[in-house]
Amino acid sequence: MVAKLKQIPAVAVDAARLAMEEGAEEICEYMRNLIRSNFKPGDGDLLRSVGWTWGEVPAGSFMIDEIRSGKTKGDQYATLRIKIYAGNRDAFYARFHEFGTKTGLPARPFFFPAWKAKRADFRKKIRNRVRAAIREAWRNG
Repeated sequence: MVAKLKQIPAVAVDAARLAMEEGAEEICEYMRNLIRSNFKPGDGDLLRSVGWTWGEVPAGSFMIDEIRSGKTKGDQYATLRIKIYAGNRDAFYARFHEFGTKTGLPARPFFFPAWKAKRADFRKKIRNRVRAAIREAWRNG
């Protein structure tokens, strides 16, 4: 039984990592679809500027605050932090589209609406994958 318990944190971390990567890519694709439907077709720089990383975001981008895999620091798998971002040096104007400008560019948000629409699914995916991995490890341990 002790051996089973010892392997659970590693299994949970692996499951959370994979679920976070898949969820982040789904959110990024949703953002890209919003960009495709609300902006001119030739704006490839803005499309290419949407992404996710485990490390530092590109210079000139803005991001959702780091997304942890768990709610509390006590969860072993809560140490994973992924960042979803948009904008870079080539698409520095991403934030102008998201928030608008004082000089008349109306806001055409794509970033935070996508996050708000997908946030619950993202968290549910992580939770379900971690639980399933723990159950599987317990059964096969």
